[in-house]
Amino acid sequence: MMTKRAAAFATLTILVLGAPSPVLAQPGGAAPTPVAGAGRAGFSGDGGPAIGAALNKPTAAVVAPDGTLYVADMVNRRVRAIGPDGIIRTVAGNGRSTVPQLPLPPGATGTGVALGSPNAIALGGDGTLFIADSTVSRVYALAPDGAVTVRVDPTVLGGPINTINGLAVTGDGILYLADRENNRIVEIPPGSGSRPVSTPVGLPVGLTADASGDVWIVSASSMVSRLRDGRVATIVESPDSGWQADDNRPRSSPFDAIAVSAGADGVYIVDNTRREARRLAGDGVVSTVAELPADPFGANDPVALAAGAAPAGPLYLIDTVGSRIFSTPVTAPGPAGDGGAGDATWRWAVGGALLLALLALIIWIARRRRA
Repeated sequence: MMTKRAAAFATLTILVLGAPSPVLAQPGGAAPTPVAGAGRAGFSGDGGPAIGAALNKPTAAVVAPDGTLYVADMVNRRVRAIGPDGIIRTVAGNGRSTVPQLPLPPGATGTGVALGSPNAIALGGDGTLFIADSTVSRVYALAPDGAVTVRVDPTVLGGPINTINGLAVTGDGILYLADRENNRIVEIPPGSGSRPVSTPVGLPVGLTADASGDVWIVSASSMVSRLRDGRVATIVESPDSGWQADDNRPRSSPFDAIAVSAGADGVYIVDNTRREARRLAGDGVVSTVAELPADPFGANDPVALAAGAAPAGPLYLIDTVGSRIFSTPVTAPGPAGDGGAGDATWRWAVGGALLLALLALIIWIARRRRA
């Protein structure tokens, strides 16, 4: 009887491990976890749990190495920070609409400066948070101690920009601005008095910089491009259904992207046609890391994203229309469309090891009974 029970248990173990499991499934099958936003547009919650705080049209976010999530809370005219403990606070903007005249007064702080439209942010390697305020064509630099200075203004740019649609900063301190109306990326080298460099790009609306200093661009036409050493290449599908950079700059891209963010293990995009968050890994592999279900993200609503600074996520999804932020776990990448084959292989391997252990137990019991 003992031998039959052990054999039945072994068979059941193999079947369970071989079948799809919510716990072991690819993260694309997991429901997104709410992080911030009370489900209504407004302003509330500073000093308390972010999950109960009200946001108003968040448009961008970045993740600090310590796990702090900075959010451009655009209509609230603030930039807010969600700490690893889940508590939300304002780090820039006082909610007023009258932006200060230049120069800023000595000792100016982020929470003492009014922001007109903080719609793009980027985080430097030294912890400086760059904040674009499109109403006055400025980029503020918020130091870790809360002090704020002006990094870019119309005098640096040679004139105002109607909307700074995106910001990115590389490890060596070069700041990039997406200027959609003028079809260009503006490069601002570090140091006072540095002259901007313009690179023609059609309708750029989103930017991110990866660890190697490459700048990734999403255009209003949903194309994905990469700026490297002053040259722009279009990201296209490779023969093996991965990705590659085409220096000939074709006018179409297989990735219907509306947002982009660089993480520690690749570049992440929101594919609006597939309604998925996808990862473009450095080895040319494309993988789906999260689905964007109609509930809560809508059927075609804009969704931004922010990749974590450490491998394995999490990935933050910014629901601008719903004024909410969600997180989803990210695991090691697998080939596009593999359907979780890596997890299935792992389950079968574990099942096989358990089976061998159980068979050894059965043989041991049988021998003892014959003894």
